[in-house]
Amino acid sequence: MRDVAVVGFAQRQMAEFDGSPTCVELLVPLLAECYEQTGWTRHDVGFWCSGSSDYLAGRSFSFVQAVDAIGVIPPVNESHVEMDLAWAMYEAWIKIQTGEVDTALVYAFGKSSAGTLRRTLALQLEPYTMTPLWPDTVSLAGLQARAGIDAGLWDEQAMAEVAQRSLTDAEKNEYSIRKGGSSVEELLARPMYADPLRKHDCAPVTDGAAAIVLAAGDKAREVRDNPAWISGISHFIDPMSMGTRDLTRSPSAANAAAKVDLG
Repeated sequence: MRDVAVVGFAQRQMAEFDGSPTCVELLVPLLAECYEQTGWTRHDVGFWCSGSSDYLAGRSFSFVQAVDAIGVIPPVNESHVEMDLAWAMYEAWIKIQTGEVDTALVYAFGKSSAGTLRRTLALQLEPYTMTPLWPDTVSLAGLQARAGIDAGLWDEQAMAEVAQRSLTDAEKNEYSIRKGGSSVEELLARPMYADPLRKHDCAPVTDGAAAIVLAAGDKAREVRDNPAWISGISHFIDPMSMGTRDLTRSPSAANAAAKVDLG
């Protein structure tokens, strides 16, 4: 296996939808930041891979427009996944493992402002028995949280502690939509949003993008004195139908953690 490292990263999240840029306008400054971090130009990138969702964009092959942010004349070695940045990064990691390229730039983007997110994402559920009910993401998360509480696996106090820790960590990220300023007690005093969830338990809805740069071996060492080497990578998936697994457990996450020794 080839040694592969992360040598650059950039991100943006929009706090407001009004005046939110297009996907190209989101990506151009991110790619410029990656070039600045690495000292590269687009010609130093051996492989490009993007992740996005046509469900969010409301049209097929929506990623094609985003390719304009790269500049494709002359043509570039480019691919796309209808998934997130993590999945796109995995494809790029595989590409580097084949020996065809030594470097890759991976990016992902999404514009939640293009529609009503809680309704849009319902289209990605099991189409025969779930989607016709139009369950939204927050309600489904509420069902999962309630299942764990009823099973005695966690409680609202534990949920608030997780949220408080995440909000505190977010203070280090200038692009975080929500950050800091609340104690566990203050969080618990807030009103319910989708019982047993409060708004701080749910991800904020935003438009945003992120990019990550990968390099193999000596290429990585040329860019960074101490590159962030990828020492393990693994992925699994849980069944998409809500009734086919225990919602209080995530076997996919447990299996992936075991494979990379994070147990």
